[in-house]
Amino acid sequence: MDFSHDEIGGFFEFGLSRLNQFPYPIAMQYNSARSAFYDLLKNTFIEKLWIPRFICDSMIEPLNLLGVEICFYDLNSDFSPILPEVLMPNEYLLYVNYFGLCTSVQRRILRKYSGKQIIFDHSQAFFVQPLDCYATVYSPRKFLPVAEGGLLVTNQNIVPEYYKRTAEEMVKQYEHALLRSVSTATHAYNIFQHNEKAFEDCLPREISKITGQMLESFDYASFKEQRLKNFKLLHSQLGEFNQLKVNIEDIESPLTYPLLLDKKLSNMLIQSKIYTPTYWLDSLKRVTKDSFENNFISNVTHLICDQRYGEKEMQFQINKVQECLK
Repeated sequence: MDFSHDEIGGFFEFGLSRLNQFPYPIAMQYNSARSAFYDLLKNTFIEKLWIPRFICDSMIEPLNLLGVEICFYDLNSDFSPILPEVLMPNEYLLYVNYFGLCTSVQRRILRKYSGKQIIFDHSQAFFVQPLDCYATVYSPRKFLPVAEGGLLVTNQNIVPEYYKRTAEEMVKQYEHALLRSVSTATHAYNIFQHNEKAFEDCLPREISKITGQMLESFDYASFKEQRLKNFKLLHSQLGEFNQLKVNIEDIESPLTYPLLLDKKLSNMLIQSKIYTPTYWLDSLKRVTKDSFENNFISNVTHLICDQRYGEKEMQFQINKVQECLK
């Protein structure tokens, strides 16, 4: 007999409760932000795009693959773009909400240029809702305990055509996360690095059912609240040392607490098992030595503020930073 329904009975499969709080139900879902970006470019025939020099190489690869003309721009010290006064009708602009700190800059961009020519990259600003623009790209895995994921929000008529993935590939992608949960980050790090290589291919692929279930299971409101609370605590005690000017009232989705000093503290903090991330060293080859971007990349320390942690962990980081500054 041919049954059209799902299997019944047998051993239990992986499953999670559905809280139904996922904030972007209309978004198209991909295995990575770069594949979402690739699909947007492929289906909308953008021919010329302004992009920041301070950006990951992975976002440049889709442009090269599809033959899109690239115009690079620099940033001011508040992450605002240095651009022509007018965008020509055939030109589009990609702007990144850096570390979730730049929503006010985005609003200024929309006051200056037509939203129909603007693509916002919210890979580092997951909790910032889409603004009135051409398209918005998200990367859930930078904010959530998922091993993959990219979201595309746009009014453009796009029907994703996904390349195939095997069930075994989808499961293996979570190996490092599961291993860390029963061991340590150090133990799982090599597997994490191996799994990251899977994202070097920017061709669009569908997220796994595992990731789909997880995205529906999170308490997003509490995640956002805890990140903000952690960020504000770090800033309250380290803001006086921070050379990066932070408008604390304008922040709703911090990725990290970027502490800009005269030198990085990352190596010293790692010795205390504070695993500070590094972002976009590959963009150093595109920026000038005397630029804001070069200074930022070379001297910023990204303190951890995500929802896994609370006041105790924030104070531990603060104490270690203050020890380094003595």
